Amino acid sequence: MSKSRNHRITTTEGMSGYFAVMIADYEDIDWNPDIVTTGIGRYNTKKEAIKEAKQWAESEELPYVEHI
Repeated sequence: MSKSRNHRITTTEGMSGYFAVMIADYEDIDWNPDIVTTGIGRYNTKKEAIKEAKQWAESEELPYVEHI
């Protein structure tokens, strides 16, 4: 597995609605960000996804960032 750094939690939108994501920068793609994993919920509003993202960030002791 390639080295990763700067893990953080944010939100994004896809076909399933809004959801939380963990992202990190990866060495094999010149330290550019990529999604590590997604949160468990899918929401109709960004506000709902932000709530999950902030709770997730706190539990993982990672920063929550508003934008990727």
